Amino acid sequence: MSDAILTTALRFAAAGICAVPVSADGSKRPGLPAWTAYQKKRPTPEELMGWFGKKQDGVGIICGAVSGNLEMLELEGRAVAKKLHIELRQIFESSEHGHLWTKLVNGYMETTPSGGIHWLYRISDGKVPGNTKIAQAAGEDGGCLAETRGEGGFVITAPSGGKCHPSGNAWQISAGSIETIPTFTLEERSIIHQYFALYDEVPKAEWIEEETKPRKDGIETPGDAYNDTVTWESILEPLGWSKVYQKGEATAWRRPGKTEGISATTNFNGNGKLFVFSTSTIFEAQSSYSKFAAYTQIEHRGDFKAAAAHLRSQGFGATTELRTDWQQIENHNPSHVQLHDENEEIATSSWIPQDITDMQLEDEPGPSILKREDGNHILYANKINAIFGESESGKTWIAIEAVRQELEKGHCVFYMDFEDSARGIRGRLKTMGVASEGLRHFRYANPDEGLTRGIVEVIQSEIQIHKPSLIVIDGVNAAMNLLGLDLEKNKDATTFSQLILRPLRMENACILTIDHVTKSKDTRGNYAIGAQAKRADIDGVAIAVDVAMPFGRGLDGCLNLKVTKDRPGFVRAICQDAKDLGVANLKSNKDGTITVTINGGTIVVTTKEQKLQELSNFFERSATEMGQNDIRKGLRQEGIEIGNQELGQALEQLIAGGFVEFRKQGQKYLYKFKNQFMIGDVNAWEAE
Repeated sequence: MSDAILTTALRFAAAGICAVPVSADGSKRPGLPAWTAYQKKRPTPEELMGWFGKKQDGVGIICGAVSGNLEMLELEGRAVAKKLHIELRQIFESSEHGHLWTKLVNGYMETTPSGGIHWLYRISDGKVPGNTKIAQAAGEDGGCLAETRGEGGFVITAPSGGKCHPSGNAWQISAGSIETIPTFTLEERSIIHQYFALYDEVPKAEWIEEETKPRKDGIETPGDAYNDTVTWESILEPLGWSKVYQKGEATAWRRPGKTEGISATTNFNGNGKLFVFSTSTIFEAQSSYSKFAAYTQIEHRGDFKAAAAHLRSQGFGATTELRTDWQQIENHNPSHVQLHDENEEIATSSWIPQDITDMQLEDEPGPSILKREDGNHILYANKINAIFGESESGKTWIAIEAVRQELEKGHCVFYMDFEDSARGIRGRLKTMGVASEGLRHFRYANPDEGLTRGIVEVIQSEIQIHKPSLIVIDGVNAAMNLLGLDLEKNKDATTFSQLILRPLRMENACILTIDHVTKSKDTRGNYAIGAQAKRADIDGVAIAVDVAMPFGRGLDGCLNLKVTKDRPGFVRAICQDAKDLGVANLKSNKDGTITVTINGGTIVVTTKEQKLQELSNFFERSATEMGQNDIRKGLRQEGIEIGNQELGQALEQLIAGGFVEFRKQGQKYLYKFKNQFMIGDVNAWEAE
């Protein structure tokens, strides 16, 4: 290690970068009694040889003017664990700034012992600012996601390791070298940082000020009503803006007249705002807009007073007039208030308490939809059930398995889809093995318009005719947005249930809603995004889905299922600790089909990458050198099934990826843990 450290220090010096030793106590500080002098001057060759000519575990550098305007940009390990580096690559490559990403990652990139990423670069036309936090996760314990080391900042670099880090692990070069450290202009650096800043979850001061601004007598303003009612699609698409890509609730947009790249984003990190990159639009570049602010800029040249007056004339904002339910929903101003004439004589009403002593009431039935491997069912007929999780968490696959089971019984299924397409859902069903004959019992809707009483009556008529055993509402948030309902308002959540969900509960049908949770696990609570009333209206079971092992084409996966609400109580009775429902195993078969099985808590996936991870975890637990015979014996004892040929291939893959190290002793090889392998780190080996 010492020779490599000395060589690295000399290479930094040759590149005009200030290199200093690293403390060997795991504090990640410079290993000099007084190092601040080197924030202004580089060490002499004699000093370098004096420091690094003897055993050293690490080499660090000092950023800023002393190193030729050098800056380090870091994506923390917690951000890499969230795959933000992959999303950033996709965003850059989809924008007009893809060349900046290529230059950044190919110049100098290294990984840290905690799983983070460092990029080094220089600034050509200005001073390097001090250390700066670019993006932070929300909440007290959210932590930093992206930051810089600027003027005077200290950075430990590859190949440091050993006592330089509490884990003993090393910094490793991933791409580029000291000699290929790139240079950016201040403008290019600003653009790069703006993309990283998209992940800043800490509320901005101007948003807080706008959101907490007092309203006269608590009355909803036209701007509030406009923000609550319209969609970004209805604002931008008529102007010629087009969607580049969409992830969850966030959308990237391209301005009119442009054929590539990203010009703006909406609702990134759930902030509800339009953030504009381009300087060639009606909006100010590098600024954020609410829907009302965007409307004001487009239609009234920034005159908010004129914009508010015009919107009020169009019916936006509070009104003293009381409308009936259907008038409310059709006019995008729901309050669900209906008054009887005070002179009307009331004979009977559901509001009047009744004696239930002699009522013919059946016992509460147990669940009968979506069978688990042990024969128990999960979802209740004639009730509203819910399944929720993060975007791409696999929750729709659970719903599709329920659909498949019902179609296999010859039952009819209704699917009301607010997030996918007929082609997408039919493709999933066919992948799950549903034959064309089974699809004849499947009725699909993809609503893209407002709802009226007449439409609901037609749907109810269809339910009476076809008698579906299962009705899936895929995308509660999207459905509420389509109807102009606010996800955060209990009143609107109740309106959605009363006008949409409850009228569908006919002919003993099981209603299954699919919903999203907030991105932050710390703040999501026990249910999905939005008002508490969304959860209150579930009178069946609510199931949270969480990814245990990722699922994809050719990659088996596993989802954890937890019960967060079960009003009848039958599902909790088959759960461990009354909440752990079990796991859903998603198997990608060789013939291209997918099999979903739900059991009481056993992961049965056998994907190549997952076996790599199992083997890596085995090495980490063992923490000792082992030959292949000892490895096979240990794997058998732990119940990990990896064949002899697979084991040899897996060891080669882990060694090539830097996750396992080996040495030869006599006629055999000894293997030992080096770094933790995670799914997605390297391509799985090719098994015969």
